[in-house]
Amino acid sequence: MPNFKLKGNDLYDNHSHKIATIRGNDLYDNHSHKAAVIRGNDIYDDKSHKIATVKGSDIYDAHSHKIGNISDIKKQIDGALGGTTLAALWLCFVR
Repeated sequence: MPNFKLKGNDLYDNHSHKIATIRGNDLYDNHSHKAAVIRGNDIYDDKSHKIATVKGSDIYDAHSHKIGNISDIKKQIDGALGGTTLAALWLCFVR
């Protein structure tokens, strides 16, 4: 059973507490602080340092080491469709 749920642009934990919001290409935590920016298939932190890349269904860190797979993330986040945004949510808030 997933511990997280994606409702619209918001990510909730299993206690229905909002932990993240998607606004355009930016991810914000529950205090409205920018956590990540998505540019194409790349994910950057709030200081514009590259933290991950999505290649196909695999997720690689900034050093090109595989750190996850979209299929595995979908099992952890209910309502997730896939893509770079899902990878960014997982990387910044779930992992």
